[in-house]
Parts: sequence; structure tokens; C-alpha cells
Amino acid sequence: MKYSLYQESRQGGRKSNQDRVGHAYTSEAICMALADGMGGHAHGEVAAQVLMDVVLGMFEKLARPRLADVTEFLLDGVYAAHDTINTYASSHRMADTPRTTCVVCVIQDGQAWWAHVGDSRLYHFGPNGLRARTRDHSAIQHLIDDGLASEDEITSHPDRNKLYNSVGGFMLPNIELSPGVLLGDGDVLLMASDGFWSQFKPDEMLTTLRVYPVRVAVNQLLEHAEFRAGDYGDNLSVVALRCGEDRPEVDPAALNDFKLDGFTTELKALEGKAAQQPAMSDRDIDKAIEEIQAALLKHQLETK
Repeated sequence: MKYSLYQESRQGGRKSNQDRVGHAYTSEAICMALADGMGGHAHGEVAAQVLMDVVLGMFEKLARPRLADVTEFLLDGVYAAHDTINTYASSHRMADTPRTTCVVCVIQDGQAWWAHVGDSRLYHFGPNGLRARTRDHSAIQHLIDDGLASEDEITSHPDRNKLYNSVGGFMLPNIELSPGVLLGDGDVLLMASDGFWSQFKPDEMLTTLRVYPVRVAVNQLLEHAEFRAGDYGDNLSVVALRCGEDRPEVDPAALNDFKLDGFTTELKALEGKAAQQPAMSDRDIDKAIEEIQAALLKHQLETK
């Protein structure tokens, strides 16, 4: 099956971007990942970047060219990221361990499997509507499940930002897994941080995705999300993949000069390459990530 994939992350109204997005692929498998560093903890962007490096690095090492066990990979990848974040925090004597939410999806053999921690979401849209959505690990979701709040309150309730599950920290993350889901022509998988999904109802996303190529649809939705969130809106990140033929391209001038400044990958002939978001611009964070990667390489050499 042919796939079209697009990813982008924007700073929004925040002083820095703690979100990270990335993907990697071989001739037989695709791995997509999104992480939202938790701003209430020191260096959430470090935790998000570590998760990307660890999970996508493991995929590139183990997918030869496919994964032997996708569920095992998802669990091992997120747990390895959790351990790496904690090790880094301990070695640097950090008062508070960096933490992040995440959602990771693997496509192989025409099926999709995903895992998530926290309130980063995955939406599975079919041609006729929403087929599945991840369930947030949040206080407001608990209230909704117990009938004490409604879905309409999810972005305005006082407990909307209280999460009980994260990658990094003293408690092991509770990784929620999906079973393998068969993908069909026209299906779209959309992974998003809360800065993006909080601005839309699923039907709004689907309406735009139905009309435009995935690249244009995501950028148009990002523009609307930034406008709705205002000057103090959260970071916004999306990874979207369409199964089968993408929608025909449209003239960007017809879309009121929407900024098409991300990048698109047409996965027509997968060649075992990887595409990740560029490294962070902050020098201190760059140095931290270099130390993490050096530690990971040392660990790999010691365990061979």
C-alpha cells in the first residue's frame, strides 16, 4: 500500500517548543512518534527529545526490514526512553526529572499498532468518520468516564492539565496499547499534542482531511488552531499519514497564503531512511542531548 506522510511542530504562543515529532521507515515498516514535554517539570523538551532518539533509534536497529514483534517493540521503546530520561536526571543531579507524554505508531503488514502515555493522542479516521481515538491519561478523562464531566469540558475544566501518567519520573509509565488494526484505502492516522487537538472536534479535522492533500490539510488545521488559541496558545504538533492515493495538490495561493513550511514524505518506495525534526536550537539543550546520545552509544557498546 502507498502512504503519504506529513509532520510539523510549531511553537505557538510559548517561549520555547517542548514538542517533538519524527518518523523512520524501511521497505516494510513505518514508525511515527510524537512527544510533548511536560512544562511543569524541568527541561520537558529534553525528555521529549530523548524519547524520539531512543524509540526511532531502536526502530532503525531492529526493523530489518520489519519488526519481529511490534507490541514488544512499543513497550521496550517507551520503557527504554523512561530509563534513559531518569538516568540523565540522576547523573546531572536534577531536582526534578524531565517528563513527557507520547504516542508511538508502527505500520507493518497493512496494519497499525500504537501506544500512548498521557494526553498526546492518535486519531484513526476512516473514509466515513472517526474509527478510534486514544483515551487520555488525565484527571478530566477520569471525570468523564465516571459521568461527572462532559467531553465539552475537556478543554475548559480546572483539572484539564492534570496528568497521572508520563515517561520519566519515579513511577513506571502505564503504556496503553492498541491491538493491530487493519488499514484501508483512504484511512488517515493523525497523531497530535494537546495544543493541537484541544482546538478541534474530530469532525472538523476529518472535513479538512477529506478535501486536501495531507500536507495542505495539516497546515490549514495548524493555522486555525494557532488562531483559535491566541497569543498564549500551547505548542502544536502533528504527524499525519494517509493510506492509498493522496488528494490532488491545490494551488497554495488559493488557501490565503497558508505557510507550507514543513516537509512531506511520499512513501512510494520505502528505502530505509529516517526523517526527524531538527535538533533543538538552544545550546544548553543541544549539549544535553549530545551527552544522552553518547551515553546511549556507550551502553550499546557495553552490552554487545
